[in-house]
Amino acid sequence: MNQTVSSSFQRLRAQIESGFSRWGEISATYPWRIVLTALVVIAFFASFLPNMTVDMSTEGYLHENDPARLVYDEFQVEFGRDERLILLLQSDHGLLTPQFLERLRSLHRRLEALPHVEKVDSLYNARRTYGQDDALIVRDLLEDWPESAADFAALREIIESSPLYRKLFVNATLDKTLLIVTPNTFRSDPAPASAEALDDFDFSAGFESDLPAPAAPSSVAEREAEFLGGDAIFELINTLKTIATEESGADFHIGLAGSPYMMHQLTYILGRDMFKFSFIGIFVIGLLLYLIFRRLVMVFLPVTIASASLFFTFALIAFLGKPVTTAVQILPSLLLAVGVGNSVHIFSVFFQAIERGQDKKQALAYALGHSGFAVVMTGLTTAGGLVSFISADMKPVSDIGIVSPLGILSTLMFSILLLPALIALSPIKSEGLHHNNSGWIQRFLQACARISTRHPRRMVLAWFSLIGLSLILVAQIVPSHYPLNWFAPDSDLRASTEIIDAEFDGATYIEIVVDSGEENGLHDPELLHAVDEALRFMAQLEVNGVQIRNASSLLDISKELHQALHGNDPAYYRIPDERALIAQELLLFENSGSDDLDDIVDSAFRKMRVTLRAPFVDGVLYPEYLEVLEGGVREIIGARAEVTFTGIVNLLSRTVRVLIGDTIRAYLLAFLIISGLMMLMVGSVRTGLISMIPNLAPIIITLALMALLKIPLDAFTLLIGSIALGLAVDDTIHFMHNYQRYYARYGDSEKAVMETLNTTGRALLITSVVLSASFFVNIFGEMINLQNFGLLTSFCIIVAFFADALLAPALVTLLSQFKQKGAHA
Repeated sequence: MNQTVSSSFQRLRAQIESGFSRWGEISATYPWRIVLTALVVIAFFASFLPNMTVDMSTEGYLHENDPARLVYDEFQVEFGRDERLILLLQSDHGLLTPQFLERLRSLHRRLEALPHVEKVDSLYNARRTYGQDDALIVRDLLEDWPESAADFAALREIIESSPLYRKLFVNATLDKTLLIVTPNTFRSDPAPASAEALDDFDFSAGFESDLPAPAAPSSVAEREAEFLGGDAIFELINTLKTIATEESGADFHIGLAGSPYMMHQLTYILGRDMFKFSFIGIFVIGLLLYLIFRRLVMVFLPVTIASASLFFTFALIAFLGKPVTTAVQILPSLLLAVGVGNSVHIFSVFFQAIERGQDKKQALAYALGHSGFAVVMTGLTTAGGLVSFISADMKPVSDIGIVSPLGILSTLMFSILLLPALIALSPIKSEGLHHNNSGWIQRFLQACARISTRHPRRMVLAWFSLIGLSLILVAQIVPSHYPLNWFAPDSDLRASTEIIDAEFDGATYIEIVVDSGEENGLHDPELLHAVDEALRFMAQLEVNGVQIRNASSLLDISKELHQALHGNDPAYYRIPDERALIAQELLLFENSGSDDLDDIVDSAFRKMRVTLRAPFVDGVLYPEYLEVLEGGVREIIGARAEVTFTGIVNLLSRTVRVLIGDTIRAYLLAFLIISGLMMLMVGSVRTGLISMIPNLAPIIITLALMALLKIPLDAFTLLIGSIALGLAVDDTIHFMHNYQRYYARYGDSEKAVMETLNTTGRALLITSVVLSASFFVNIFGEMINLQNFGLLTSFCIIVAFFADALLAPALVTLLSQFKQKGAHA
């Protein structure tokens, strides 16, 4: 029965290959029709590019219906934006000098006038609450500008004695201060329900648009439509960077920090460098292809196919209305690799036919008949494996399952449909192609064939030992999500953030909403005391080295009021014990003209916002800390109120919680999908499973290299696996496809391996060398994660080649020997 199935499969494959040969003849006969049709299709989809949208926000890492994101969005609707941009101001001579305060005032006013800015907080407008002659005074700290030495001495005393200023604005030595910019929560224009259109693909150019804040929308759809988009935030950040450069000078140093700025820098630098090094990679690919083939057509056409595929993929994304997310960063490298690989495989066989004296039509028919089916299977297998990511809870990971398969299938379409027509139109000479450089390639591949087929057991044992050792190392890999470490140690962002973490307790935020469940419920002293106790619990809590001490809320205002109305006596810096007194003091504060309550309580005094300033630490440390913190806070507050945790840190925690599990599940599903397709291609369950070993070996060995180099498993290194998996599978499919062809012809595994490596092996070696070099150039990037990306991907490509040149031949040789022994038995 197995023989019947095998025979049926061989006939089916022969029919498919005959169809590809026929397409080769059609391409040579009607090349202009094919090219013009392709141009019309490209032009149609390209018309949607002006509508392309972008979503690079932190919350964009989660799906719109994710519970954590829904809670976060509702929080923003009610209390405003959680993310702030932080300017760190430093002075070598201290803050309390006329020169420094004058420059602070000028900078503060300049920032308040910027578009998309809701408010600016600094020492300049910090709240000062005190009692005077039985009256409550609430004013800005620097409303009375200091002039004399006595004024500055009094100002120092006020700042040093106030918990508010120490918590929010100044460090202990009074040589650094923070200026906090809160962007608008909502747009002010009637924006469409999607983000603003991108002008082009150059992420280094920034985003242009002019957008600030209307009344809070009522429905979920309105809310999503009206939130101030990442494009406007990025525009604001670009303006802040310019201002910081202009205003910095002697004794007035400005650094930028905050989660929006980190996201901006990640998007800006990674987008710029990945596109820049993609172009450098194209140059390297073109140079190496020319040095190997000595033909310009072998430079122009592979690069054309890869570039056309990338352009068409972006057009498809726009056509489908999908936003551009961080997942798009892997597309240039992935599609460049797949497009060049497909072209080299088809070209290699085509030129072999040309060398034998065939004309273009015959050579194209032979090339597509020989490699067309393998190219299609590599595309379908890679796309099928990547589709598995679509089920992920983390949006950028699930986006890989959408945009990457679209790109792979686009590349496949251009490789099979357009490339043959372009070859037919190209002026190709019939002189020998490989005379100058095929000798060493052929000798090397023949040596690989001899070693792997004559000593298959030793070769398999050596590889399995390497894989086993690698698995031991893989177990030592530490999961991580610490984007701050992706930046160079001397980068402005990293340096400023580390200072703020060390001297100001952090540059990002956790938000807690305390809902009393009734109007004026926040006047309840029992509830306020419980919240105060919960914050004391927080200040003492430390889990995995994470500790948060800094909180601001209604409690600060209540304590300030109580102290001010009792002769400014520090002993009264506490929450009153009587409900009526709390209500009366808060009413006095509202009547004072201050609007500071607007951001921290709702209009009915039912809900209170508690903001915790948190340090930037490795995201894997937050989930356990937040679990303990939430449990402790809820236990202390009990049934007095409903407590909800949200904010950027919570989103990060949620992201980390799902990231690793999501990706592992996606890779396991990808393995099952690819295994099934491999079995279908080779027509055998056993051979299909065996062929997966050379696919997994490069990934396992690359993970071992990560462990040796102490490169963590994070959101970016996980993306490398999707490229590595695709390239490894492509190489294995080309080897197995041609091995089966030659084994069916000769019935001898050693001869079949030799013929396979002499033909397909040459293309595998060339593409591996060329693509590994093109990825390796990323080690010169600015970001550490991009450097790791270049090193690990190029290493994985080389290992994948050796797995298919040494391990795969040894495995099929052993399988052949096993079948022969079974037949004799």
